[in-house]
Amino acid sequence: MSCYALIDCNNFFVSCERLFRPDLADKPVAVLSNNDGCIVARSNEIKALGIPMGVPLFKVRDIVKANRAVLFSANFELYGDISQRIVQLLREETPLIEVYSIDENFIDLSELPIRDRKAWAKRVRDRILKEIGVPTSVGVAPTKTLAKVASTFAKTHGDGTWVVESDEERQAMLRELPIEDIWGVGWRLAPRLKDRGVSWAAQLTDASDAWLRTQFNVTGMRMVDELRGIPRLPFGDKAEQRKTIMRSRSFGHTVRDYFQLESAVAAFVTQAAARLRAQDSVCDGLTIMLQLASRDRGRKRYISRHVKLPEPTAHTGQLIASSLEGLAALYDVEGAYKKAGVTLTGIVDRSAWQLSLLHQEHDERERGVVLMQSVDTLNRRFGRGTIWHATEAKRHAQWQSKRERQSPRYTTNLTDLPRLHR
Repeated sequence: MSCYALIDCNNFFVSCERLFRPDLADKPVAVLSNNDGCIVARSNEIKALGIPMGVPLFKVRDIVKANRAVLFSANFELYGDISQRIVQLLREETPLIEVYSIDENFIDLSELPIRDRKAWAKRVRDRILKEIGVPTSVGVAPTKTLAKVASTFAKTHGDGTWVVESDEERQAMLRELPIEDIWGVGWRLAPRLKDRGVSWAAQLTDASDAWLRTQFNVTGMRMVDELRGIPRLPFGDKAEQRKTIMRSRSFGHTVRDYFQLESAVAAFVTQAAARLRAQDSVCDGLTIMLQLASRDRGRKRYISRHVKLPEPTAHTGQLIASSLEGLAALYDVEGAYKKAGVTLTGIVDRSAWQLSLLHQEHDERERGVVLMQSVDTLNRRFGRGTIWHATEAKRHAQWQSKRERQSPRYTTNLTDLPRLHR
């Protein structure tokens, strides 16, 4: 019988900040988005104040100030490193792990000799808290969707773990699950279902397939099957294989200079290419996007350019060169830009790489693969950005987002290590 666990880090960004600031354990803490514009992570104390996720800071500034809430700029380098440490710890339990997001990991428990899954979930949760310091919620269930629901229940029921093994336990959980909280439904579809008398997950799973097909596409029907306890979602490598990879960011200020845009685009390509290689894939094209500054705040203007590659690749240098061709075609010396982004397209597994006979020689291509593997190894070992392309122009990257409240990179930068004074 299939069985999955979801390990979900509680208020992850906030928990990472509190690791090195124990004085903030019971105080309201929030983490801000790029350019310190919106709240993207909240402690339970912030939630209790009625501050919603994603709200612009200026709308709740008075509440934040009155309650002496502590604000941090997003420190993604710190969060990424803590996330990797959690994954490494979980791999000591089993190699059957799917890294779903920076704060969520699925584990396939189907073949593991676990007699008491509740005890296993509690032991893993306690181990992460003791060895890394991040509180988690662990859900265990027959499908990935049910495991995600169980992890949500674990936050508010009992000791931070929730295990669903019998059909009675599954149905009892779904009777308490609002339709809008189902993974895959969301706020857009929920009102339509409620209008048709479906307000709880149990009502959805009890509905006939004929009626459900009038409401959902194939993906939605898979979600319903998962709620019924029938596994429909792929696990592991098949689930992690992305068909597109995008990296983008709003600038800290309006950018007009071409070389600043060039630096930003090269940095985004570098990040996307590293993710592409991490899933052992190559791409055959990329799209460059720019957002123009507009006097009308309610209107966003975007321009984009797609570049087809001579042959599929995951080589950062080749991708940067092609991306700059697209940027040059978009750039207007009179323009002003607020944001840039890069999307890698036409992604296929490297094992299915269809190589062109008209371009690089085999030996040259293999040297490029080995070079990128070496760069990735060094950047993993010594920190992202240890090896970088000159086009990124890190020392002059004035386009970077504002991070006026960023905490030190305690675990990835020697200069940011805490110092003891006599």
